[in-house]
Amino acid sequence: IQVELSATLQYLSPAIQACSLPNNGLHIILEGKPASEMGKTGADVSLRWGDIKIDPSAKVFRLGSDRLIFAVHKDNPLQMLTAEQASFLSKGGGSTWSQILQKFCPKCSATNSFTNQELESWQYSPGEDISLEIARVPSLNQSGTMNRVWIAPNPLAVAEAITNNPAAVGWLPARWLNGNLKEVAFQGINSADLIIPVLALTPKEPAPVVREWLACLQSSFNN
Repeated sequence: IQVELSATLQYLSPAIQACSLPNNGLHIILEGKPASEMGKTGADVSLRWGDIKIDPSAKVFRLGSDRLIFAVHKDNPLQMLTAEQASFLSKGGGSTWSQILQKFCPKCSATNSFTNQELESWQYSPGEDISLEIARVPSLNQSGTMNRVWIAPNPLAVAEAITNNPAAVGWLPARWLNGNLKEVAFQGINSADLIIPVLALTPKEPAPVVREWLACLQSSFNN
């Protein structure tokens, strides 16, 4: 079967292959796709994050969910942000971390080597599903001027950028957190708005073997 995989869900690649092993007759052809390009090439299954702009005629299977989080380096002293502050930082607002901490967390302490660094804020291209999900959170202000930001092709690139640079920040699915990253808590954002479904879409009713494979993927989310 031909499977389209959103770049946001690359962490599912091992489970996708492992779930195909019990059935020797099931062979997966896996192709990474932006969410905006899914459903255009006749794939048997499309795996994506969120339910925005999906084909109303598609069969939809919910595999699980993942939380949208604002991630910083583990050495970043920020612990909590309001929705307005998160929007400000994600749009490249502020200059050095000294200025940012003075404004958002005056009691936070950090080394001079950190506070002297300039903010490195990461965004995604509009065609990615994570961009659509960030834009739909009601309390996040996506309007206004965008200052200097970096554009990432996928969440893996953002996770690596923050891992390698303590001054970097960005939005991620929670499953992309690693030992060098931490999640910043939110004040004034409904936590339910940040829980995004992971979906499998098929153009028609899937064969029993495909249903079994999807059920195996679903089990990887511990639902």
